[in-house]
Amino acid sequence: MDFGDYLFVSNVAASWPVIAGSYKVGDPAGPVAVCALTSERLVNPLVGLPGVAIAGMVYTANLGITRIVVNITANPAIRFLLICGRDSPLFKPGQSLVALSEHGVDDEKKIVGAAGYDPVLATLSPDQIKQFRKQVEVLDWTGEEDVEVLRENISGLFARSPGVFKGDGRTAAGPIATGENFVSIRPGGQREPLVYDPKGYFVISLDREQEEIVLRHYLPDHTPAHEMRGRGATSMLLGLLREGLVTQLSHAGYLGEELAKAQTALQFGLRYDQDRPLRPSETPVKTLEAPAPVQSSEQRQPTDSQPQIPAKMPAIRQPITLQELQSAGAGSKVDLVLSVSEISGPQKFTGDFLVSDEAEPFNAFHRTQERIVAEWAPSTRIIMGVAGEIATGSMLRISGRIDENRLVHVEQLVILTKVARIVD
Repeated sequence: MDFGDYLFVSNVAASWPVIAGSYKVGDPAGPVAVCALTSERLVNPLVGLPGVAIAGMVYTANLGITRIVVNITANPAIRFLLICGRDSPLFKPGQSLVALSEHGVDDEKKIVGAAGYDPVLATLSPDQIKQFRKQVEVLDWTGEEDVEVLRENISGLFARSPGVFKGDGRTAAGPIATGENFVSIRPGGQREPLVYDPKGYFVISLDREQEEIVLRHYLPDHTPAHEMRGRGATSMLLGLLREGLVTQLSHAGYLGEELAKAQTALQFGLRYDQDRPLRPSETPVKTLEAPAPVQSSEQRQPTDSQPQIPAKMPAIRQPITLQELQSAGAGSKVDLVLSVSEISGPQKFTGDFLVSDEAEPFNAFHRTQERIVAEWAPSTRIIMGVAGEIATGSMLRISGRIDENRLVHVEQLVILTKVARIVD
């Protein structure tokens, strides 16, 4: 490495890696990156070897590989990617990495020849993928877990390094992009009932250095959307509800469980991997001090530095039955589902009362002969859609008060047309 390349790599190392992941950094000027797949025990003994710039794990063939590509292309000193350890039998990121190196991606950014689940690199640019394939030689030693064998092979790679990658043939190539971009959102908000699922999914991890839970929201096409950081599961879940990113009961329950696991792992130094049981970490980590005992959730006043104790989510009520509707008196609060049969005014509609199916009480409904007349106002909260979707044939869940003329004054309206159905 000449002096110019040395200065360049030294400057890169000051801010590298550029994106978070399950890895440890060795010598940023080293030519070897080690991907141990799902074998965590290989990371510590390999990252300290001469010539190893970074060693880490990967679980998925989309986001996981994306982060590997971003970090490698951000450091032109890396010329080899060594794949070792146990591959995930479902996601197959190891096989997908090899396929990426050999075949690249198609027009939809799907890795050609990848056998992994959803191997789409949605946020990578063509230039990043092109540089990755030119910059590093991928060595497929999947299944190898013998540290001594790997040590010997890494030594051989170090000895034959071609030097810093030259993007244009003359100077060291710099990073093309800095990684994923998220809009920051804060934890906190009011707990509200959940019924239906939002579009997109969530990835939960721990930032041990900052002692925080990191929750990232992606759209269905894997585009980064939002990021939230916090220490309390309840506060973070409420923040998602406040932002309208979670509306399905099953999804909310799942996220609550995973965030509670992440909080426990952060407090007690356990290893946390999403969708997997908590277990002891193979690497010593700093633990958080547990919060002081409290007598009730009303008395608890968490601070930014004190993790919250996970609270049980309230049960979600089913819509009222026909019998409950018929017995509701003037001024009573009602929560019901209907199918609009007529728009009888600018903000008034008539519909058929629907009763929940026993097997799918939130997604399937049966029509009745009972007619409902309802009126909404500009102050009515509309969820899962816009006012223009209130039309003949639409399915709505409405809550409000019923007056002496049996007119329902709608306070909240959820548009169910795209997520629920009427069954015979």
